[in-house]
Amino acid sequence: MNNINVLVAPNSFKECADAVELVAIFKSAFETYTPSELKNQINFLYKPISDGGDGFLEVCKYYYGLELFHFDIPYPFGKEKFSCPVGYSIDKKLLFIESAEVLGLKRIPKDFRNPLELSSRGMGELLIQIINSIDSGLFDVKHVIIGIGGTGINDLGLGMMEAFGLEIYDEHDNKLEVLPKNFTNVKKIIVPQVELPFDIEVILDVENPLLGKKGACRAFAQQKGASKEDVIKLEKGFQNILKELELNEDFINKLSGAGGGLAAGFKIFFNSNEKYGEEFIKKDLEINSKNLNCNLVITGEGKFDFQSAMNKAVMVILNDFVDKNIPIYLVCGEVEGELPDNENIHLIELAEYFESSEESIENIVEGIDIAAKKIIEFIKKMISNKELEN
Repeated sequence: MNNINVLVAPNSFKECADAVELVAIFKSAFETYTPSELKNQINFLYKPISDGGDGFLEVCKYYYGLELFHFDIPYPFGKEKFSCPVGYSIDKKLLFIESAEVLGLKRIPKDFRNPLELSSRGMGELLIQIINSIDSGLFDVKHVIIGIGGTGINDLGLGMMEAFGLEIYDEHDNKLEVLPKNFTNVKKIIVPQVELPFDIEVILDVENPLLGKKGACRAFAQQKGASKEDVIKLEKGFQNILKELELNEDFINKLSGAGGGLAAGFKIFFNSNEKYGEEFIKKDLEINSKNLNCNLVITGEGKFDFQSAMNKAVMVILNDFVDKNIPIYLVCGEVEGELPDNENIHLIELAEYFESSEESIENIVEGIDIAAKKIIEFIKKMISNKELEN
């Protein structure tokens, strides 16, 4: 009989485990719980995924064999510095950056999670150090790929540009801190002219606009620590900055809201190229139903919610495989809202097996073990049905 081909393609569980770590946990669980007499009948294909958000760098390292370099850059909430990794492909002359490593929630203690007070300056300082490294001969880079998503900031990339010399002033010509709390008071912006020795491509983790109900501020700022009043101020600040930059409405309407407006900042100031996570997963990583002959798919993420519906990584997998009448196991820490209505989607919500979401996060290995046992039982039925058909 034909073997059962199982695609294991998880996204990261934010602030818990990245996609590559999850693949290792799944692999260990399946090796433990697959009956020995069935192991030669099941082919597990392990393919961690990323849409540009948390875990992007590790996923790129997994597929492209990157060498990691580290640079000291400031946290989003102060001048103290930390060591931030980037990935380098010598053969392809590519450099990979994960914005969540630079500006992510994991870099911001809960007491500092207030987007009005946070800056993307660390990204600017990182780019400057990369430029200096190219000048010194450490790198030969023509193309920088930046995963955008999972950030804790919401500053339109102005903090990033402050590292290059951007300044903002109020109506009395007083110089202001380049922080979102001051954006509504800006009446003058000095924008530096920057010539980069490489082009930039950003991978966008969500498909959403910069402004409006589904935009960077109103859809995402509260999960970063903003109050409802803060969200209103952040949105008005963005609108004021865009007005002072004298950008036309058509251009503004095409700007992405990914990364708290960081993606828009890259477009405004560096004319970056953009690629959505779907294209990165299906074309660059070659994870799609045409390339992979699967009988069963396993995917998942930490929380499946309204953001997932913005065509994030797990939704890309669901949309691609579910219509091919392939059963899919969705393994998540927790689910908010409703799943797509399809009998081929089977949910395993790990929080159900623990007393709290926090406990499920702390016990991710045990949670995946539970999921693996259930999935193996399903595979046993698949094999039994195939044998009956034959």
